[in-house]
Amino acid sequence: MDDVQQLGEMLRHYAESEAHKKQVFESQSAEWAKRIGALFDEIQQWLEPVKAPDLLEVNREVYVASGPSVPVETSPFKTEKLSILIAGKPVEFVPEVMGVGGQISVAVMGFTAARYGSVSLVCLPPSTGWQWRKTNGLKDPDTFEFDANFLAQQLQSLIPRERA
Repeated sequence: MDDVQQLGEMLRHYAESEAHKKQVFESQSAEWAKRIGALFDEIQQWLEPVKAPDLLEVNREVYVASGPSVPVETSPFKTEKLSILIAGKPVEFVPEVMGVGGQISVAVMGFTAARYGSVSLVCLPPSTGWQWRKTNGLKDPDTFEFDANFLAQQLQSLIPRERA
């Protein structure tokens, strides 16, 4: 095989590899968006019985996830974000760009996680379960199963207590 044939062969393999990567990315992206939509549906169902104007409101809006390597202008990650307003305090569930292997992370803003901490929901495919992850500095994150009761406990912490 001469060098020109070898070059052609290399280009063909490269094109096949790129097409495969694109196909995997597109299927993972579709699953990413579907899982986020299902999570938000579930949260809305959990909170439906206790929704009340000016006390507990839940809203969804179109959102494009972006990050340092994926600018919002070209991001393929079109989804929604979910907002909860509880006793005048906002809580937002904001999807982050899909991670390696289709990892799904949703930043949860409105809860304090100490000085430099953050709270997120994480789903690592092939698992379908969500975990509440509270990160603070360099130590390992605190992780909890995310369900209706856990969300209710977290939201309760945002309701001001009467001082006797």
